[in-house]
Amino acid sequence: MEETEIEIPSVVPAMTLRDVVLFPKAMLPLRIFEDRYRQMLDDVLRGNRMFALAGLRTEETDSQPEDEIPFEIATVGLIRVSKKHDDGTSFVLLQGMERVKIRSIHAEEPYRMLDIELIETQVDCSTSALREKLTMQLERNRKLGGEVTDEMLDFLSPLEDDITFVDLAAYTLCKETLRKQAMLEVSNLSMRANMLLEDLLRENEKLSLLNQARGDSACEDIELN
Repeated sequence: MEETEIEIPSVVPAMTLRDVVLFPKAMLPLRIFEDRYRQMLDDVLRGNRMFALAGLRTEETDSQPEDEIPFEIATVGLIRVSKKHDDGTSFVLLQGMERVKIRSIHAEEPYRMLDIELIETQVDCSTSALREKLTMQLERNRKLGGEVTDEMLDFLSPLEDDITFVDLAAYTLCKETLRKQAMLEVSNLSMRANMLLEDLLRENEKLSLLNQARGDSACEDIELN
């Protein structure tokens, strides 16, 4: 199925999870084991293979699913791989498609359904310059011994679409759930890129100081201006 042929409906099934944020184009492995999500999976596999993944605002409690409050901004994903196990659980590889705003909860049974609307990312003229700065800090992070790897740079660098570049970099590198959710919710690409750039700059300064303390300053031979 070509990407251009995929139409996201205004009402979609939803999985609500704590500490999980999905970005468009990113791949997320999931283990489906709850009864409500098993039924949801069976239904969507017979249909358009799409469901939304939304984070939860609530702290970990014993609340019922209908009491769980999702963040207003979520991502609709497309099931790329689904493998059912003998015990009834399933492995699913979900690829993010589009950011969406949750307008309302359409239904709770037999699983949650959401009324949604698509959110378009706003791109302005400062995006290219920000991408260059991000690329420099990604390379610096690799040289400083951070989480950026050669494989990550080889994957991100050829991406022509700036939105995809920023989203996949943020999805991969941002580990703090609320910060990642905040990035997901920003509709302006320059603002989203700046948030990621701030995090990279902060992390790189920490790594630089740590390396200096260990006498390992030779690893930072990258031009920083």
